[in-house]
Amino acid sequence: MAEVSLGRVTVPILYLDNDIVAVNKPAGLPVLTVSGKMEGTLSEVVLAGGVTLYEGHGVELAGVVHRLDKDTSGVMLLARTEAGWNSFKRQLNEHEARKEYLAIVRGVFGEKSGQIDIPIGAVHARGLLLRQADSSGRDSRTSFGVIQHYGELASLVRIRIETGRTHQIRVHFSYIGHPLLGDYMYGYREQRGVVVTRQMLHAFALSFMVPSSGLQVRIMAPLPEDFRAVLRALRR
Repeated sequence: MAEVSLGRVTVPILYLDNDIVAVNKPAGLPVLTVSGKMEGTLSEVVLAGGVTLYEGHGVELAGVVHRLDKDTSGVMLLARTEAGWNSFKRQLNEHEARKEYLAIVRGVFGEKSGQIDIPIGAVHARGLLLRQADSSGRDSRTSFGVIQHYGELASLVRIRIETGRTHQIRVHFSYIGHPLLGDYMYGYREQRGVVVTRQMLHAFALSFMVPSSGLQVRIMAPLPEDFRAVLRALRR
């Protein structure tokens, strides 16, 4: 598998053509900077690796069409040309691109699958701009299926988002009483015997149409080691 790197940060490339590049973003690597500088962003690592990106919306947004939270790992697509940017943006807006996630959440479910249809709005709290379930917020829908329960401690769930709100998965699962393991911002509390250092959320698959050919592809990202380690701890 090809990869790009900058310093100690390495980003695997999952797919590459003239218009787009799909990567497996590691947890801890931000998509956007909060300091006004490019240093340390996903785009910078990709550019440093010799892969050109579309800079029509500014160098700080080079290639960025959609986002993952800093501590969320997994598949992310970046545009290399204006045609690639426009195509993927349209697919997102028209719900033609499909995002699938795996998450480890607190507690167990009485049902095997479900849908969370709760609007999400912004709120200022603890000096941060957070999101919360809010009837006056924007429509937000998340579908999920339970893959496995781990005693009464936690569950592994497969998730599909039908809208793309900021922190949508994290807010929705917190709202129904199943916050993501490691997501201290949205209600997770330490569990005995389980050590987590970030929210257990991984974007494991992305389905979309290749702009140049019109072919449908599904790109998958292997689970990172920290995610696997938490699953092993829960099995014990």
